Amino acid sequence: MADFAHFVDRTLHGAEPYLIAVAVILWAIAFGTAATATWRRPLGAQSQPPRIFFRAATGFLVIVLSICAAGLFISHAALDELRPRLNALVTDVLVDGMPVAAPEPLLAALRRIESRRYHHSHPTGSYRVQLQTSEGPLELVLRRDSAVPNEYWVYYRGFEATEANDIGTVFTDALDGR
Repeated sequence: MADFAHFVDRTLHGAEPYLIAVAVILWAIAFGTAATATWRRPLGAQSQPPRIFFRAATGFLVIVLSICAAGLFISHAALDELRPRLNALVTDVLVDGMPVAAPEPLLAALRRIESRRYHHSHPTGSYRVQLQTSEGPLELVLRRDSAVPNEYWVYYRGFEATEANDIGTVFTDALDGR
C-alpha cells in the first residue's frame, strides 16, 4: 500500500493544479447555465435546470471529492508508514538539531498521534524532530497550536501532501521552554 500511496501522492501533486482549474471551469459552467436559465425564465414559470448543469456540477463534485479522498488516503498511509519507526527502539532524539535530555515524554506523545481535531486555531512555532530508530531515521515537524499550548500539529516529510498538511496532533509538555 505504501508504494501505491507514494504513486498517488506524486501523481496528485503534479495534477492537482490542473484538476482544480477544470473543477473551477465546471463550476462556472454549472453556475452560468443555472443563472442564464433563471434569468430567461418568465416570472412565475416553473424552471427545469438544463442537462449541462447536472453534468458540470457532477464533474465539479467528483473532482473536489476525489482530491479530498486522496488527501485522506495519503494521510493515513503516512501514519502507517511512520508508526513502525515510532514504535521501534529509538537510539537518538534531536529537536532542532539539539539532543533531548529526557526523550521519553516526547516519544510517548509521538506514539499516541491522534487524528486531526480542528478547533478554529492554527499552527505557530515549529520544531524539527529527528529520531534515529532501529527501523531507520525519521524526521517530523511539530508545530505548536495557537489556542492549546501543549498541542502540536504533526507534519511528515515522507509525502508531498503531508509536508504541507498535518497528519495528526500530539499533546506534550516536552517542548516547553524551547
